[in-house]
Amino acid sequence: MAPSALTPVSSTYGPLVRRTDTKSYEAPKLSIVEMWSVLLSRLKKGTDVIRQRAERRAEIEKEISARSDDWCNSIFQEQFNRLGHLTAELEIQLAVTQNLSQGDGQAPSSALSCFALAPWQMEERFRALVQLQSFVGSFFERASPGYDQSRTLWWFDPAYHRADGLNYDRYGASDVHTVEDTLLKALGMGDSKQPLKLLLTSSGVAAFTVLNQFVMSKVLVAGDTVVLSPYLYFESFDHLRPVSHVKVVNSETFDAEDIIATTERHNAKVVYLDPMANTLGLETTDLRRFAQLLKGRPGWSDRFLIMDGTLLSGGLPLYDWFNDDSHPKILYYESAHKYIQMGMDIVMCGLLVYPEAFHESIGLIRQITGTTLYSRQANVLPAIDDKVHQSRMYWLTSNAERLYHILDKQCASIAGFNYPLHWRKMGWGHGGNVVTIKLFGDDQINKRPSLDRFTELVLRAGEEEDVGMTKGGGLGFSATRVWPSCPFIRDEDPYIRISVGLDPNDVEPVARAICKALDRHYRASKSPMAQWRLKENGTLNGNGNGVTPIGNGMVVSGNGVASNGNGLVKSSAHFGQLLK
Repeated sequence: MAPSALTPVSSTYGPLVRRTDTKSYEAPKLSIVEMWSVLLSRLKKGTDVIRQRAERRAEIEKEISARSDDWCNSIFQEQFNRLGHLTAELEIQLAVTQNLSQGDGQAPSSALSCFALAPWQMEERFRALVQLQSFVGSFFERASPGYDQSRTLWWFDPAYHRADGLNYDRYGASDVHTVEDTLLKALGMGDSKQPLKLLLTSSGVAAFTVLNQFVMSKVLVAGDTVVLSPYLYFESFDHLRPVSHVKVVNSETFDAEDIIATTERHNAKVVYLDPMANTLGLETTDLRRFAQLLKGRPGWSDRFLIMDGTLLSGGLPLYDWFNDDSHPKILYYESAHKYIQMGMDIVMCGLLVYPEAFHESIGLIRQITGTTLYSRQANVLPAIDDKVHQSRMYWLTSNAERLYHILDKQCASIAGFNYPLHWRKMGWGHGGNVVTIKLFGDDQINKRPSLDRFTELVLRAGEEEDVGMTKGGGLGFSATRVWPSCPFIRDEDPYIRISVGLDPNDVEPVARAICKALDRHYRASKSPMAQWRLKENGTLNGNGNGVTPIGNGMVVSGNGVASNGNGLVKSSAHFGQLLK
């Protein structure tokens, strides 16, 4: 049994506001430009807070005759004025873009069209502004602000002046608390029966570290058992691998029934699982069914489920599903440098969500482990809400599904593609933006050297298609990212992971780039299996010459020339060079 102190108690802060829409994927969505317009309006409010703090600070300086350096003050004022000017400029550009996008869909002829922004430009410019705002807002701030002073100020936020609390950034600053409250509402995870807390950490692994330390110190004792789903993110698993005083058992499958049976068979107190695994198959666990099966089931109310929702940020109403007294306690975490940053990828961070009754213990663990996200990092996180977050996830999910269907239709005989098309059936708010690829061929084609060569071919084909793409780990960004991902703890080959970008206009050129790369990679491999696959796919004619469909009626011939079938050339020189 867990200690009695862990029993949830009623909150003195009242219930959180619950999400009102029934299925977020059916709710009205903001356009891409509307999302950035909303965030820019909130950034302006943040700038006004900085102005108010600066004015009050100046008043106190005069009141106590504090020493002040005009050289530093001028830098602050110049950058503050520049922030206001650039914000107004971007506000006009977004307004123009929105007005033009509401036209007839034809190329804009207005003289204002030169001010219209592409989705990637909206992100880049907002990204620049939010970092400039962070610079201005933290310019005079200290990591351990003073409480009182004699002729010198050691703070920027007047709330620190003669404060009762401990002015120490590692213990959690007021700005960080504000961002945490905003994010909790944005994730739509509140439940009136079980008030929640959200804490920001320095990374997703740091978030897991805090929750795992809580479980190891407050829930488990020597000899207890924990159950893991067949795959757990490798850095999380590395926390559990060396543990000697607790037995670690894996379930055989990702099915809710199997995980429940394994837990009961071993009388495990804690279950670790990823609702969608970061694997080739993107295997999933139906958490809604999990909760249904456990409702009224004896022996589960004292157990804990620790869940990594990184791939499904804001898509799981966990505390609505697990809201019965018979249900286990839910501890949730995710890597927050991905989706909640609107793709801007400014800082590494993570978040964890848990019943408020455990806040004293979990908050202390974050403090003493040094895993806090400091205010300078928290202040660059955009002020998203549920509508903005779900809208962005809607666009990413739509693009990923579309890319999956294009690739599966055109290249299914030469590669395997995965995407969780069943996400709606499981009650998720979205399906994420990850598509995985496994190449068909000999035993070397899915090894890292082969996949690195394939990735390079994708990027070079992306240049031909004039579409922005990057190579790298991570997901949820606004530019499509390609990565030869390694499972690490499973005896499996690497695979290609595509993190699909935000702009719907990029989906088809990205698909064409991937199709081109598959064709070129198989030709270069000289593998009999690869050649047979190309022929079966209709990309090799009887003379061994290749004709590869790449969308929009275009084909790629064996000499590397792309045409529309009537001899009209799309590209040639560089394309042909890559096939040699």
